[in-house]
Amino acid sequence: MSEPDGRGAADPPPRSPGDAYRVAFESGHEAIFIAQDGVFKAVNPAATTLVASPAEQVVGRSLLDFIHPEDRATVAARYQRRIAGDATERSLTVRGLRPDGTVLWLEIHSSPTTWEGRPAVIAFIAEVTDREVERRRAAEHERMLRRIAEVTPQFIFIYDYELGRDVYLNRSVPAALGYGPEEEARLQPYPFAHLCHPDDIERALERDARWRDVPDGTVDAVEFRLRHASGQWRWFRSLNTPFQRDESGRVRQILGVSEDVTDPRRAAEALRRSERLESLGVLAAGLAHDFGNLLTPVLGRAELMVAQLAPDSPLRVHAEAIRAAAELAAELVEHLRVFSGRRSLEPHALDLNSIVSEVVDLMRPMVPRDVRIELDLEPRLPRTVGDPTEIRQVVLNLLTNALEAVSDRGGRVALRTRADEIGASRLAAFDVVEGVEPGAVAVLEVEDDGHGMAAEVKARLWEPFFTTKPRGRGLGLPSVHGILRRHRAGLEVVSRPGQGACFRVYLPAAPAREHPDPVARTTPR
Repeated sequence: MSEPDGRGAADPPPRSPGDAYRVAFESGHEAIFIAQDGVFKAVNPAATTLVASPAEQVVGRSLLDFIHPEDRATVAARYQRRIAGDATERSLTVRGLRPDGTVLWLEIHSSPTTWEGRPAVIAFIAEVTDREVERRRAAEHERMLRRIAEVTPQFIFIYDYELGRDVYLNRSVPAALGYGPEEEARLQPYPFAHLCHPDDIERALERDARWRDVPDGTVDAVEFRLRHASGQWRWFRSLNTPFQRDESGRVRQILGVSEDVTDPRRAAEALRRSERLESLGVLAAGLAHDFGNLLTPVLGRAELMVAQLAPDSPLRVHAEAIRAAAELAAELVEHLRVFSGRRSLEPHALDLNSIVSEVVDLMRPMVPRDVRIELDLEPRLPRTVGDPTEIRQVVLNLLTNALEAVSDRGGRVALRTRADEIGASRLAAFDVVEGVEPGAVAVLEVEDDGHGMAAEVKARLWEPFFTTKPRGRGLGLPSVHGILRRHRAGLEVVSRPGQGACFRVYLPAAPAREHPDPVARTTPR
């Protein structure tokens, strides 16, 4: 009987490293495949569970038999690189294929190895079907949202208060406002700060009072103006909601959707103005009718008194004063009729250039020396159709107002005519738009470099008896409004305090498209 060797009789014999690898291979939870010459040489029990086939039906078969046809080229290329000894590439996610046709997503980690002394590939494969389906669903959802964001006309943004800029924006604000790439580069890093109106930016970006105690899901609306490349201020309305908070609960980021509401605002304002002026028109018509009826016998009896009194009668001067006052009152009644649209229209083919030249020649002797009138008349201006007396009154009223705007300090008044074509989109900007239709027009511009008008003054230009002049009667522009409405002509007023005013009249071109004789352009006086 031999001597004991110092190891307990019950101690197991020592195992080689190969034994340890074999135990891991056989009992591991991860599917392990060894492939050589493009076929499987060995698989562990977890691998047979993964492919739902016993080992004898897997070993000896091509590894591509268990890969979806659309992914086989990718797997074959990776296999060849591994056989060549390349182990630098990361894991591969492809679709697997079970013998029963079931498709499953696989994540493969592979490395070069040897099998029976020859190059082979060992692959550790895990099923990731649930994860991959969810990932792809999320990717599809993200793609759908990105596509929606690309085609929507609104701006979708996430603004970060700590960074002071947008961290997401679906499209370029400067590009949408007509700015080119070079201009956009100069507006960086936060174009909104450069484009927003100075009076609006603090309200648009203010945080503390605006978001204090505001729960998630609450939508806040704010309106602001952005400067278009043309210089025009466009109105935007932004609907914002808290998107991210810091540890203290303070709103750090907001999610918002902004859209251009300039045209709807203009349309709504034009409707309100039209309704207000319509009401004033009804009132003016009633006043003109009733007052005209009362005035008729006064004027008639005053005429009889003047006719019957001797030239040297002491009462004659009083009768003539009564007649003059009655005639002035009749003129006011006529203005009210014009504004209310109750006066009959006598249309004729008109040469607008001739009317403008006639009115300017009439007014020149009364123009102060430090005021100059500039004429720029389009030689081949299309004829229009209308009442020449009324169109002359429009030109006279607009020119008189422009001259009065510069009379206290001197300046310039410019009258221009030109042909144009207006589309439906431009009508929303008109101050007088009732009955105006898109098409060819003859345009008259009367511009001065006077004091300009505040918005609240501009909003009341067409109200009867409203005036900012000490001796004004407030009926000139209402008469212009009534005349243009009857002629289905448009009017646009552009004015700001300190920047003068420009009145643009759009008279419909006559259907015959007749042109007057060329009118030579005149030079400034």
